[in-house]
Amino acid sequence: MAMRITTKMMQNTSLNNLNTNKTLQEKLTNQLSTMKKITRPSDDPVIAIRSLKLNSTLNKIDQYYEKNSNDAQSWLELTESAIKTTNAILEDMSGYITQCAQGSLTAEDRAAILQNLSNYQSEIYSTGNATSAGRSIFTGYRTDTSLTFLKDKTERYSITEQRDNSYIDTITHTVVGDMANINAGNFNSVTYGAYTEYKVKSYDVARIRLAYDNLDYDKTKNADNIKLSYFNDVDTKTNQGGVTINTTSYSVFVNKSSDTDGEFTVTVKDAKGNEIVKDRTLKNGNSFKNADLEISYDKSTKPPQIKIQELNGLKQTTTLDVQESTKDATTGKFNYTFADRTETSLKITGFYESASDDAYASVYGTNNANNITYVAETGELLLGKNIQNKLAALSINDEIRISYDKSEWKKDDLDPVHYFYTERYTDTRKEDDPLVYNEEKLTKPKGNVAKQIIEYDIGSNQSIRVNTTADEIYTHNMGRDVGEVYDLLEEYDSLEKAYSTVESLIKSGKYEGTELDTLNKQLDALDKGRSLAKDTLQKRCESLQTIFKGYTNQAALTRTDVGSRESRLKLVQNRLSAQQTNFEELVSDNEDADVTELAIQLKSVELTYEAALSSISYVMKTSLLNFI
Repeated sequence: MAMRITTKMMQNTSLNNLNTNKTLQEKLTNQLSTMKKITRPSDDPVIAIRSLKLNSTLNKIDQYYEKNSNDAQSWLELTESAIKTTNAILEDMSGYITQCAQGSLTAEDRAAILQNLSNYQSEIYSTGNATSAGRSIFTGYRTDTSLTFLKDKTERYSITEQRDNSYIDTITHTVVGDMANINAGNFNSVTYGAYTEYKVKSYDVARIRLAYDNLDYDKTKNADNIKLSYFNDVDTKTNQGGVTINTTSYSVFVNKSSDTDGEFTVTVKDAKGNEIVKDRTLKNGNSFKNADLEISYDKSTKPPQIKIQELNGLKQTTTLDVQESTKDATTGKFNYTFADRTETSLKITGFYESASDDAYASVYGTNNANNITYVAETGELLLGKNIQNKLAALSINDEIRISYDKSEWKKDDLDPVHYFYTERYTDTRKEDDPLVYNEEKLTKPKGNVAKQIIEYDIGSNQSIRVNTTADEIYTHNMGRDVGEVYDLLEEYDSLEKAYSTVESLIKSGKYEGTELDTLNKQLDALDKGRSLAKDTLQKRCESLQTIFKGYTNQAALTRTDVGSRESRLKLVQNRLSAQQTNFEELVSDNEDADVTELAIQLKSVELTYEAALSSISYVMKTSLLNFI
């Protein structure tokens, strides 16, 4: 069958081929201008899909390498620099403390050391306020707050410290009265006239030194907020469904199996194992006494509590939390769940605003063995001998908890919200509605809460810790130890000056008879006082040499830890750099066009296009008349 080819058909075919050629030309031109193989997914779906995958991976690598790792590096470098500065300060402070321990100090030496220690005391924590991109680097998750207070302020904070018995230490208190203030105008007064060397003495006192000094002192307002307690694990008797609570003088077994809601059976043994109470029923709201022991159950508290109170001796109160009861549908009995720890509160027996001789005397000797004295000025809990022995007998894993208030804050004081459970009472808050920080610490033994670690993702399923928390380097004891050396050195210096004053009065020849006898007795007293003060200063500085070596070692270890993280980060950065280069090459191979090949193809298409134009112009001119 013959096919007829018309002129119109030839024209249409030529136009179609021309358009196809033009489209190809435009495609090649676009590729040459963009240097890319495709400009839209439809150009080549395979290349497009591969490109999406490669670019997604490359973007992640860029995020890890260009942003995250650089931020992490900056943070770590600033941390290391701050720790390095802190370490240098600690070493300088250690040098001055070593000088104090030598004992051969002139008045000029003491003045220089006092000035330097004063400067260091205010600077020891200043490096802890270092920031990275406006974020505080030592304050855990609270990067918008500084480590220390940046100015003096008045605002009440209720602080709860969670410690162990390693925080109990012994200090030497020297009794010198007000002798440091003796001068020509008052030496013969009633206050100073009868002062002799027999009134000058020193003795050792156990204490718990708190994190801060200059605490609140208002017995009517704050006495209830000053608390000392410790925690013990209970002896669980699972086979009997109860627990055994051991106090100082008694062993109390509480059986939780009960047919009546809010009732327990209690058995008590004394220290010798004698059974003094057997299967006594304990009901809600009721209590029973036996000699110096009182046991009660109060369901109205949250949570309900069994309370064991010793009325003599240490006057301690032990409480055990009880979970609300449930009734067993099968047995009809009520079931209780006890806490795994008891809290024993010890009574604060004395409150002193200043570190007076009476404050330290209140816990010294046999008659004061059960006393606990709170000293607001120095931030100390002074412990009688029995209290000291009781707390020292605790396991290192047992928690000692101390609560107190502080309202007056100085610039460079460590902010307690970074360390302890804290209730902050601002002007805008009600007394019963404080701002609460670190509430989770009270639910963990010894505040064993996970550190507020900040990590940066630096790879797929790979992260690095960038922050160092304040408790790893900036402890309260650093500043408190320096402050104590300063106070001891100042006390010794003042006694030295008073001795020189009295000695000058004697040598002046202005006094005789009774007045001269008084001056000579005071000189002997001051000589003994300065000798005791000097001995106390030397002993304390000698012990602090080891302590400050520990501080510097800890700073060095922390710096080493930061350095190891920096080294790890550097290795990761090198790997990311190589990965970035490799994937950039893969993306380029996948997306980038071959310029030479494109130029040749485009030239060929242009020549073809021009030839086609020439041909079609000839065809368009042809008609039937050309064949007649």
